[in-house]
Amino acid sequence: MPENVVTPAHRRGHRWILVLLALSLGTTILLAFFAGTTQTLALLRNANVWFVLGIVAFQILRYVAMTISTRVVSEIVGVRVPLREMFQATVAAQAANRTFVGGAAGLMIRGAFLVQHGMPGGAFAAVESIEDVVSLGVVALMFGSGLAFVVARGGGENFRWDAIAIFVMGALALTGAVLFLVRRRAWVERAADRIARGLNYFYAKITRRNFYSAERVQRAVDDFYRALAFARREPRRVFIAFCCAFARLGCDWVALYFAFHAIGYEIAFGAVLLIFIVSTSVATLAAIPGQVGVMETTLTLMSTALGVPAAVAVSASVLFRVIAFWLPIPFGFAFAWRLEQRGLI
Repeated sequence: MPENVVTPAHRRGHRWILVLLALSLGTTILLAFFAGTTQTLALLRNANVWFVLGIVAFQILRYVAMTISTRVVSEIVGVRVPLREMFQATVAAQAANRTFVGGAAGLMIRGAFLVQHGMPGGAFAAVESIEDVVSLGVVALMFGSGLAFVVARGGGENFRWDAIAIFVMGALALTGAVLFLVRRRAWVERAADRIARGLNYFYAKITRRNFYSAERVQRAVDDFYRALAFARREPRRVFIAFCCAFARLGCDWVALYFAFHAIGYEIAFGAVLLIFIVSTSVATLAAIPGQVGVMETTLTLMSTALGVPAAVAVSASVLFRVIAFWLPIPFGFAFAWRLEQRGLI
């Protein structure tokens, strides 16, 4: 095929990115319209450059924290990866997650990279599980801290405490269900086998090839539980991963705080924490890559609920999302191309 011919898959990818751009732009225009377009644009146009650069700096630190976390957790299962290449794979995976539905694309990039460095598939599943668990713990800690801060300052009168209680109970129930399942290895083995068979059925329908192997599935489950056993013997590394997860979310927290200050609005640090954690938790439930449209709206609604003027809320949300969401995407695609050229994904 000539080099200048774009494959249908690439066309679909390009069209999907255009859809995301249109959705993000449409949401921004709609929010600005209700908040006051002229005032919103004026705030963005006069944003403090130093605070904007601060947002960029903390977003870079966010990816550094994610990279260190994955490297440390990988060492639990005896795999050590180069820090610079892991950073590139992390940015590439995040860019993929932000342009494709469901997060599977980013997972595949991370998995392919770590497998290329000698990590078994089951161990990779354990690495992902460990990082997810510590992230959930950090989110719970930050959510409670932000809520306590706002309540202590008398800002919780208008809260829907029933909705907050449902959210907390749902998170606890999900965590309990996962722990319950993991402790029953026979159930996990049967579930993994059925999932592999189901995926193989659809894969075979499309490619007319089979990838299912009972021995391979069993080996993956064995690797998964072996990695969890290693984690119990390496609490120090798990704690480092917890600190990295806190740093990752903390960088977003500080970046959003800088976004408010970039447009000249003084806001309490604790209030920004609550705005960010609740918005992130709500937007995660949406089946849209990067929570495009949902995250901007939720950030705006949470900010105005805490007394932030509408134009300020929209301006800060847009500024934060442009840098945190859109800016890393071209770098991620460039890193993915470079890693692919070197045979690392």
